[in-house]
Amino acid sequence: MIYAYGITQQGTYHIKHNIVCQDAHQIVKCGDGLVIAAVADGLGSEAHSDIASKLAVKTAAECCAQRLIQEWTDEQLLDTLRSAFAQAQSAIERTAAENGHPLDQYDTTLSLAVLKDDTLYYGHSGDSGIVALNADGTYEAVTQQQRDTEGRVFPLYFGVGMWVFEKYPKPVASVLLATDGMFETLFPFYIRSEPVSIYVALARYFMDPG
Repeated sequence: MIYAYGITQQGTYHIKHNIVCQDAHQIVKCGDGLVIAAVADGLGSEAHSDIASKLAVKTAAECCAQRLIQEWTDEQLLDTLRSAFAQAQSAIERTAAENGHPLDQYDTTLSLAVLKDDTLYYGHSGDSGIVALNADGTYEAVTQQQRDTEGRVFPLYFGVGMWVFEKYPKPVASVLLATDGMFETLFPFYIRSEPVSIYVALARYFMDPG
């Protein structure tokens, strides 16, 4: 049995400046041993990024839920993740066109995970992130933040050349999807070069399967 939960909360900066929350998440349970989860973070500098993030997680998660079956091979499952990303971007493009807005006002990240028993498959774009609690009790960053040398995020619309799709090589006990603020809190800059680079107590709070 896989248990899943999600939290989205408006940050203090957004509250102070009356800015809508651009984070969104979606979780779909497909039986006891298969869960789909998506997290997106609309880029705060863009006018309609909150709409984009909601569209991205809803479209991607539902695409996977409609197509996935337990007996699929690894490559078939990764192809489904690729299709989910393409459909999410297409949904954003249609919405921007229908509303008469420039597409770059709908920038968002997208991280998508499929947990099949203890096996993790994922797709990733942007500076959000996925964290695994491995079956051996160690924590590990599954994804890397996608930013240029000046710290600018590579959003979903950058397309296939920037999207990452993989099968995680280790069995997992727990998986966390987080937008950049939480991801960077879990992996503080001052311990990134240490053998244990994650804030373990905080990770355990969110990810402890017990």
